[in-house]
Formats: sequence, structure tokens, C-alpha cells
Amino acid sequence: MKHLGVYYRVSTDRQDLASQKSAFQAWLATLPEAKKPLTIQEFKDHGISGKTTQRKAYQALLKAAFEQKIDTIVVYRLDRLSRNATEAIQTLLIMDQAGVGFISMTQPVLNLGLDNPFRRTMLAAFSEIAEIERETIVSRVRSGLAAAKKRGVKLGRPKAYTEEQQQLVRAKRAQGLSYEQIAQELGMSRGTAHSLGREPAMESNEET
Repeated sequence: MKHLGVYYRVSTDRQDLASQKSAFQAWLATLPEAKKPLTIQEFKDHGISGKTTQRKAYQALLKAAFEQKIDTIVVYRLDRLSRNATEAIQTLLIMDQAGVGFISMTQPVLNLGLDNPFRRTMLAAFSEIAEIERETIVSRVRSGLAAAKKRGVKLGRPKAYTEEQQQLVRAKRAQGLSYEQIAQELGMSRGTAHSLGREPAMESNEET
């Protein structure tokens, strides 16, 4: 824990970062001299919700971590990273892969400092929680799709091109034109022309 990245965040303009800064100074003062950090970088997001990850200082914090400019992230509480607990845990797991520890000043049970002897056990537990959450989400999505299908809802992206256009692409392809030439003639992308020429023929809607 030689190079700290301290992250501060408040959700509204009516709040300030003073209490979080004071807490950090108090926490820093409790560290033994041998554990005092060599460098401290501060990252501050003011008036931004923790529901979004598109925060300037937060992204700068992650960038510093991946570039090995900091080795430990320090926050007032875990929810300063994200209001979504699962998302916050996933961030901690990603940071661990980058060799970066984590300290919550007011939640010592969540501390994943590099010198924590229980670090690996805690990370394994966090990883299991994240996996359970992923499986739950997948299960909910599948159940929702199955229910929608039973109601007669047509799933999948609607076709952007007609059967006639597909036949035209295939006819021109049979004439020896390249997909690039076909795309230019028909006013579509080369990728679309290629897809229409390669995918199975569209089913006609006419009754037989």
C-alpha cells in the first residue's frame, strides 16, 4: 500500500466532500509510520449519481489503477464506487486482477488491502456472489423471453430488407458482381449485401 488513489463522490450539488476528506485524514493518521503511503492521488466526482459509471474522476481512477500508478483504492464507503453493490463487487474483482487493493474507511470488513491475510478468501466469496447474480439475471431474461413468446410476441431483430432485395442480391451475385459492386448499385452496405447473399432465403408471406 505505497501508492493510494482516494476516490470521493457526492450525488448532489448541495453536498460537499469535506466529511469524506476529513474521514480520510483521520484514517491516514491511524496508520503506523511503516505503512504510510509514498504517494496519494485524489479523484473527485461532485454532484454525480453512483448509478452511472460514466463519471470523469471515477474513470480516471480506473485508468490510474490499470496503468499501475496506484496500488490501492481508498473510499469512504463501498457505495461511493457504485450504488449497485454487485457492480461495485465486480469492480473490486477487476481491480484485483490488475493487482490493486481496496480499502473502505468505514467498512473494515470489506477491506481488500494487499496485506490482508484473508484477501483471497474474501475475493473468492465476492466472485461467488457476482456469479450468482449473473445466473439470476440470465434466468430472469430467459423466463421473460419464454413468457413473451407464449403471448405471441415476435422476438429478434426485424429484417431490414425484403425478400425481393435478397433475390436481387443473389441474382447480381450470379452475374459475377462482387458484394462491393452490388452494395454500390443497391445503396446498401457491403456487409448487408454479403449477409443477404449468404443467409438462407427468406420465407415468403404469400399463402400457397
